Amino acid sequence: MRIVLAENLEYTLGARDLLAGVNLELRHGDRLALVGANGSGKTTLMRLLVGALEPTAGRIHRSEGVHLELLAQDPLYDPNDTVESVLKRGFARVRAMEAELARLEAHLADLEVYQRWEALHERYQAIGGYQQRARYEAVLKGLRFAGREQEKASVLSGGEARRLALGALLLSGADALLLDEPTNHLDLEMTAWLVGFLQSYGGAILTVSHDRRFLDQVTQRVAWLRRGQIRLYEGNYSAFRRERALQEEQEAREYANWLKEKERREGILEQAQRWAHSSAKHARRLHSLEARMAQFMEEAVQAPEAGDPSLRIRFPLEKEATAERVLEGWELQKTLGGRPLFYIPHLLVRKGERIALIGPNGAGKTTLLKVLLGLLPSDHPAGRVRTGPGVRVGYYDQKLSGFDPELTLFETLYRMLGEKAHAALGAWMFPYEAQFKQVKHLSGGERARLALLSLSLQQASLLVLDEPTNHLDLETVEALEQALLDYPGTLLLVSHDLAFLDRLATRTWHVHNGQFADYPAPPGEYLERRNVRIAPEKSPDPKPQNPTARPGRVKGRWHLEREKERLEAEIAGLEAQLQAVLAQANQPGLHHLEYARIAEEQHRLQALLEQAFARWAELSERLEAL
Repeated sequence: MRIVLAENLEYTLGARDLLAGVNLELRHGDRLALVGANGSGKTTLMRLLVGALEPTAGRIHRSEGVHLELLAQDPLYDPNDTVESVLKRGFARVRAMEAELARLEAHLADLEVYQRWEALHERYQAIGGYQQRARYEAVLKGLRFAGREQEKASVLSGGEARRLALGALLLSGADALLLDEPTNHLDLEMTAWLVGFLQSYGGAILTVSHDRRFLDQVTQRVAWLRRGQIRLYEGNYSAFRRERALQEEQEAREYANWLKEKERREGILEQAQRWAHSSAKHARRLHSLEARMAQFMEEAVQAPEAGDPSLRIRFPLEKEATAERVLEGWELQKTLGGRPLFYIPHLLVRKGERIALIGPNGAGKTTLLKVLLGLLPSDHPAGRVRTGPGVRVGYYDQKLSGFDPELTLFETLYRMLGEKAHAALGAWMFPYEAQFKQVKHLSGGERARLALLSLSLQQASLLVLDEPTNHLDLETVEALEQALLDYPGTLLLVSHDLAFLDRLATRTWHVHNGQFADYPAPPGEYLERRNVRIAPEKSPDPKPQNPTARPGRVKGRWHLEREKERLEAEIAGLEAQLQAVLAQANQPGLHHLEYARIAEEQHRLQALLEQAFARWAELSERLEAL
């Protein structure tokens, strides 16, 4: 059943034609990804489809009685709204459909009435009307609002308010869901739940998202919006990228062959022109060649379309830090409102490692990053962190703080680069007129690009990135991913984008329910090995470090120094063993039992290292006291 049809849509924004002849149809069961660069008009098209904007030209036909719902980017709630009342807003629409079905059922002998009942019943089934109560309970649990139904919506955090808006949309009774970045503020577990929920929904779904794995799981066609036009592709986002690459390669090859043939024909024609005056035969041949050349030019192969201006991100590192131990922490502990977030006796980041930090929202991922960076203290009295000699840290804060909101973009960059500020902003896709916007008026995508630009100037040998893909379009996410693949330093990443993490990370930290797990492989493999979406591997309660030593004869300085030397040699040997174990984990084609053995050996060696480091630290303190 058709829900909405857009024909020859045009939309002008200022002097710019944002949409120019767009045609699009949505039917029940459609699963469509809408992709395109930032500013190409994706959100504008969605707002046109739901009626929030009027097109400059063209028309939008919505079938009688249908409802389309667009996910709000910045939802606002009344003071009296509760979680429950917001989620149940769509129930009235479903009840109205039930009442109309009941009214029509009394007259099903009439063919026209039966056809109306059948169409309405099809819609009712598609939106999950028979399962509305069960869907409500599923949304409460899946988006983590269970037990919070009477909380005021107006006091929720920004991320929670956006999740509540998503839940309300899923229960809205809409025939079509228009999802604009639905995975923002969702952790991996909630994203996996959302995928399952959407797969059981019978209406149409139009999705804009920077999460490629999510798009692959929930879409079956791709609408590519470029230069005001839409081109449709069958398959999910990965299939679209493959097809586009093949098309571009084929177009370039055909055009190159045509140019080669054109050059050959021009050479023949030039020679014929030189000989044409020598005889009537040559003159007739020239005439024939000119006619064929004219026909050849009429059938000219079009030159491949020039690509849109693309962002090339780099994180240059002219001088790498020589320290092998890049970042190290001892007795890292944090609680929140009496709830333990994590306790980690010892944590070490080595040079060149690429680590993904995953866990549910609120588990303490950002808190752990800030403790490691020294921005927050450990709750443990012996907690401390240390960066290696010469290590320079670059931190991408997901709140994008650190910039004066009153300054313009140009003023912000001028303080960093002087006269080169305009060129740098242009290279990062900030048009000249946009460079004079105040930071406080930047969109989420603009603020994210500003933060990445600033980070690229820091020559950091350790990049710590907290949700760097939020607010970025797909093209920019892929440019960032390539830049990080090329980056020679050490990486520590937090992201809900599993495809992004799997491409970049070779080690996974998992924070969940106060527990911490360390696994020598990308997060996708870590999660698959446990055969759950996100589930912690239960570990025993941490043993107290530095137990009281058994009384014995007091050692002098010479004995303490010799023991410290032996410990340093032992630590070096254990680290070498651990490196060898990690190297084994990176070998392709290992059986999952072999991964389990490697993980156990890694934990054993890390425990021995922790004991050795604890004793080494104790000896160092005693020697300093002598």
